[in-house]
This record gives sequence, C-alpha cells and structure tokens, in this order.
Amino acid sequence: MEQALFESLTGTFLDGTSIEAIPKEKRLIKSVMDHLNRMFNARCESIPHLSDYGLPDISEIYRKMPDGIDELKKAIKKTVEKYEPRLKNVKVIRLEDEVPSARLVFLLSGELKRGGLVRFQTTFITTGNSTISPWKKPE
Repeated sequence: MEQALFESLTGTFLDGTSIEAIPKEKRLIKSVMDHLNRMFNARCESIPHLSDYGLPDISEIYRKMPDGIDELKKAIKKTVEKYEPRLKNVKVIRLEDEVPSARLVFLLSGELKRGGLVRFQTTFITTGNSTISPWKKPE
C-alpha cells in the first residue's frame, strides 16, 4: 500500500486530493509528508493516549530562543523516529534565513524503508500552522 490507512479510509490526502489523482509511485512520499504535517501541527499531550505525539508548544520554543532552536530540532527528530515508521536514518538540520525573521526552517532528511532518500523542508512561524513541502535545493 502506497498510502497510510487514514488516506485509504478517506480516499484523499490531507489537502483533499484524491488518492487516484496522485501517480502511484508518488503516493508514499505524499502520505509521509501528510503525516509529518499532522504530527508537526499536533502539540504534545493533545492526544491523551499518546502524550508524546507531536511537538512542544512552538510559542515556548520562541521564548527560549536561541536555545529553543536546538530543543525543537531534537523534538522533531525524536518524534519522527518514533511515529513515522516508514522513515529511517532521520536527520534534521536548521536552514538559516538570509533575512532574519520570526520563522524557523528545517531540512528533514531520511531514507524510506522501502528504499530511496527523501528531503522535506518544514517551516514554523510564531502564529499559525507549520508547513512542510518537498525540499528543493536553492539555485
């Protein structure tokens, strides 16, 4: 199965795109990216039976700056390693902004257990949800 159970049950990905609209060879990566998006926008202790699912409160991370950056980086890695079993050898690197801003951007890379490397860029801002997208090397 290329997609997760949740997508199979709903017939769609997180953005509402139907499973059939995505080429079969790209469904696994889309499914992983959707799960990471859900996970990064969930806060620890928001799911009673999985109290460590999600990330710490981002506003707390910003209050602890610059030490909060390392804390968030470690939390991303730990959470992905525990709750996204389709990835292994996970690495998280902070991408520096050319212009200082209130956003934190990370490159998350890993290997799909079925084979192949993946890289995602995730962006956290002080207000609103985090975003995740396939990483494209800057030119």
